[in-house]
Amino acid sequence: MTTCPWCGTNYPAFQGNCDNCGGALPLPGMSPSTQLEERLQIPPPAPRQMPRNFIWRLLFTDGWTIMALVFTFIGAVFALIGVALTISIVAAFVGLPFAGIGVLFLIIGVPILVWRYQEAQGTMEVLRLGYPVIGLITSVHQNYNIQVNGRYPWSILYQFELLGLVYEGKVTTLSQPDLSQQPGKPVYVLYLQGDPERNAIYPHPYGYYGS
Repeated sequence: MTTCPWCGTNYPAFQGNCDNCGGALPLPGMSPSTQLEERLQIPPPAPRQMPRNFIWRLLFTDGWTIMALVFTFIGAVFALIGVALTISIVAAFVGLPFAGIGVLFLIIGVPILVWRYQEAQGTMEVLRLGYPVIGLITSVHQNYNIQVNGRYPWSILYQFELLGLVYEGKVTTLSQPDLSQQPGKPVYVLYLQGDPERNAIYPHPYGYYGS
């Protein structure tokens, strides 16, 4: 009898994938943990080394960051022009609205930049110090509502179980997920001890493999 390691469904004869959840079934005579360890790349022990530019790779492929940079740039330009026109007094009636628009764009853009930078730092902390657990990719889809550097981002949704609780996560990437990152495929997930809501899949789709 073969038992699905993901949902517990039993099958009297071997088959490749579970009819219930789509997860890969272990080969006959091989335990699920042995099969998964042979197939998946095991994360190295923490603390893992992080490339210096990795946080910028996270930021500059993030749709929110790109939007915030545009808002911040426009806000800075409008604010500078507005201040210059206001100081000249003659064109103050034009300068004040320019400055107001600039400040408004800055109020929108700067907090988003700070938020995305903190999120990127959190992802780096998970990849550097996170504990590994085997999870399952549940969905992969492309978002055609956002375009970054001429490409539409992909979202990889996954879940994992820890101490009887199921947690979910999502990773966004501009590169098309490979065959190992498709729905129903097992994947290593790194999570922070005491805060499993903070997690990321390993290897990370942005190319970090750790060392």
